[in-house]
Amino acid sequence: MIQPTRAQMAQLALLAAALASATGAGAAPPRRPEWGAIVRRVSGAGRAVALTFDDGPREPYTSQILDILADQGIKATFFLVGENVRRYPEVVRRIVREGHAIGNHSWSHRSLASVSWEVARREIERTDVLIRAVTGRRPFLFRPPYGALGSQLAGPDGLAARERHLLVLWSVEVADWSTRSPLRVAAGTIRRVSPGSIVLLHDGGGPRGHVVTATRWMAGHLAREGYRLVTVPELLGIASARR
Repeated sequence: MIQPTRAQMAQLALLAAALASATGAGAAPPRRPEWGAIVRRVSGAGRAVALTFDDGPREPYTSQILDILADQGIKATFFLVGENVRRYPEVVRRIVREGHAIGNHSWSHRSLASVSWEVARREIERTDVLIRAVTGRRPFLFRPPYGALGSQLAGPDGLAARERHLLVLWSVEVADWSTRSPLRVAAGTIRRVSPGSIVLLHDGGGPRGHVVTATRWMAGHLAREGYRLVTVPELLGIASARR
């Protein structure tokens, strides 16, 4: 288990204070979901925050993150790439078995904003079918690769609505794909988080050891600050229950 030293913890605090905050706008969907609605953060959820992990599963990183979540008693949401579900079905089953939420992140992680309607539909449906075959559950959350929506995904007549998905984006991102510093990932996340945030992290798409370490550090820090780390469906449910 990797633990930060005192010097690293001091650096973490300095980085968190130095990095500029950047939270996106967004609202929770109504009690009965409007399929195709876009969710970036959830207002009215109190001090609840959703950690989300994209592009997996990829080993050993996904399993290491699951170990951390289990150790700390928290839940997260994993947006799965179909090709990786096919490669690591047992890891996907573990995600579900341990109470985490799952979402569709397309089959091949190509931008769906620049392909035909039919190609985009196949990317979504093929992943839905495989996830259901592996887990027994069809995901109702969808996150477009790169956050690229395009005109064919969103709205009441878009693909997400037709496929009965909510479009889940994010309000906190620290570009963990462009750095290998766990301190920078953890500090950037801590600095930007606010009640109702949806945090974008990556357990796949490349080497993610720094994300594993950052997850341990920032999850513990946020918990000490009184935040509850929950799944995206739980975040939506908390907001709905308070209305």
